[in-house]
Amino acid sequence: MTNFDIKDLKEDRKLILKYIIDTYVELGEAVGSEMLVKKYNLKMSSAKVRYVMSDLEEKGYLIKNHVSSGRIPSNKGYAYYAKYLVEYNEDFLKEKLKDLFAKRRTNIDVILDEAAKRVSEMMGITLVTSKTNEEDTLKSIQLVPLTEYEATIVLVVSSGEVVSKKIEVDPSLINLNDLKVAIRIFKERLIDTPIVELGNTAKNLIPFLAAGIKNYETLLQNFVQNVFNFEVVNQNKVYGKDQIILASDIKRPDLIKILELIENKSIWETIESEFNEDDTNIKISIREDNSAFISKKISYDNKIKEIAVVGTNRMNYNQSLAAIQMLEDLINNKNENKKEK
Repeated sequence: MTNFDIKDLKEDRKLILKYIIDTYVELGEAVGSEMLVKKYNLKMSSAKVRYVMSDLEEKGYLIKNHVSSGRIPSNKGYAYYAKYLVEYNEDFLKEKLKDLFAKRRTNIDVILDEAAKRVSEMMGITLVTSKTNEEDTLKSIQLVPLTEYEATIVLVVSSGEVVSKKIEVDPSLINLNDLKVAIRIFKERLIDTPIVELGNTAKNLIPFLAAGIKNYETLLQNFVQNVFNFEVVNQNKVYGKDQIILASDIKRPDLIKILELIENKSIWETIESEFNEDDTNIKISIREDNSAFISKKISYDNKIKEIAVVGTNRMNYNQSLAAIQMLEDLINNKNENKKEK
């Protein structure tokens, strides 16, 4: 993202830039000076507005429309607007979702899921919630023998996910009793271990496994490679995907890349890697493919959740930032209620 400071523009420049982008987002057409004077009852003359618009164009915040005398925002203009000029109030969303704020005994993730879905539908925006599995821990591990050669290992994770993994064994080396001994040790020693650390932690159990299993090294290697082989992954939920799919401003090849990003990657980390952003608690990216991303990280209950809005660079930034703020308020509200119990 272009580096700039709020002080880069004088007050009259900020005002005209804000009005141009508000109008362009609303109407989708180039904005002229006379339109601004009439629409916003400006006290400055049309000639003065044209001068300010010309200066904003020179500084890279606006682009001249070749078809008309009006201007449209540049990516730099959108970025400045989103960072410094947007005015939003999430109170109207809180009123619409007051039933969710009133719920006291529902899991935060369940509440957030319902809220994101409803906000996306009400506002016609694409919302993404994302977290990694780094905080997920093992809660249960069970053995289900199938044959003397095969068994299924069922793991229950703190997120509620149930994972089944099949292992194959050579009965001349590992028998059913060996598996039962191993599972008992894993139950005693691995419960509440982060799932992405299970492989390394299991290796520390060699003295316990060696005491009861002859070919413990073969068995442990089997579990590390086939059962405890969790990797850090992003777990994304996308709401209102049709909104970005049907956006006419984004070309098909670019859309495919955007969908891959919002379905499988961290938008926050993507913005961080692409731009030399300062360490803010909200990240905004206005991209060359006409897309725009707004992302925020929220900490609660020893977890980190990422919430993002994805749209075209003509998205309604007021509504998008209000949606993110409201969802953050909802999470904090539920988290405070949980602490009070």
